[in-house]
Amino acid sequence: MRVAIIDGSNGASGDMIVSSMIDVALKEEDLEKIKDVLGLNLDFKIEEVEKKGIKAKKIVIREKKVERSLDDILELIKLKLKGELAEVSGVVSKIFERIAKAEAKIHSKKVESIVFHEVGSDDAIFDVVASSLAFNRLIKSGYRIFSTPINLGGGEVDTPHGTYAVPPPAVMEILKNSKVEVFFGDKEDGELLTPTAAAILTHFSEGTFKYTFRVEEISYGAGHRETKKPNVLRLILGTSEFSDRIGIIETNIDDASGEIIGNAINSLMKKSLDVVAIPYFGKKNRPGYLLKVICKLDEVEDVSRAIMEETGSIGTRVIPVHHRVYSFREEENVEVSIGGKKFNIRVKRSYPGRKIIKPEFEDVKKVADELGLTLLEAYREINKRI
Repeated sequence: MRVAIIDGSNGASGDMIVSSMIDVALKEEDLEKIKDVLGLNLDFKIEEVEKKGIKAKKIVIREKKVERSLDDILELIKLKLKGELAEVSGVVSKIFERIAKAEAKIHSKKVESIVFHEVGSDDAIFDVVASSLAFNRLIKSGYRIFSTPINLGGGEVDTPHGTYAVPPPAVMEILKNSKVEVFFGDKEDGELLTPTAAAILTHFSEGTFKYTFRVEEISYGAGHRETKKPNVLRLILGTSEFSDRIGIIETNIDDASGEIIGNAINSLMKKSLDVVAIPYFGKKNRPGYLLKVICKLDEVEDVSRAIMEETGSIGTRVIPVHHRVYSFREEENVEVSIGGKKFNIRVKRSYPGRKIIKPEFEDVKKVADELGLTLLEAYREINKRI
């Protein structure tokens, strides 16, 4: 699987994200097009700089500061974004709506009454559109977007509403219920994660990447400040085969009823990765079950104890496995309309190199039963719509 990892160990801002994408997923002509299409009142130049020994690209923007409401920005995006840029208009709108909802929550206002100060200016719109275009291109090229824990910084920051502790309330509200992990940095560094960057990353990042990967390309985007650590955002492109260490636990059971075995399977499924019971004939031709449980290697003792408690077994065998290779997977609920009826389908997606989509059997069966279809017909109709 191809992965793109945003390393924000020294924070992130909108212009740093854009800078890290230059010559990877963005060209200078793309940025010129965004400026011209939206009619933004700004000029920019791309520089190569050195931040404490690290060579990085840096976009320098000169603009006339303006303030806009959410409706102003949404109208601008809807009317102006054309061609490939139109593909990201929905994403850009969602990012600004996320910021507006955070501001509204913090200041007890209605979303439509929110007026953006820094975030509504031309450079913020430029950063969000450019970042969205770059991420969209990476995703279309087969990359999944992840991040490292992002450095929030520390100390205090001056805002149009007053002086706040870092991170300011709006940033925390944007981060709430997202998959992006963060940590507090040094007080002397001030604010390191801006609201614009927080909104962009919470939209695109699938969370902290915790698996091994092979590095293919690295790009650095520089910020405008000088901090103790190099003030750069690192974009890492690579490939990964998801793997972890597991154990297989076995035990032979020839003195338990079917009810006990069935209940044990249900209970153990909550504590492990998979459970199977294989019927066999053992000593003295007694019928029994070979119970096999797969679990994380560091959980084998706890799961073994649970097996003995649930089945009455007096011992288990633990078979260590070198490692397990598996594809990244996720599950979501998708609403589909078939035959004039709407159904909620649980869908599992896995990525062992290419996307594999599998609807949940029970949901497919429900569609088949309600519409008088065969299972195969129901599968075909659902797969057309997910």
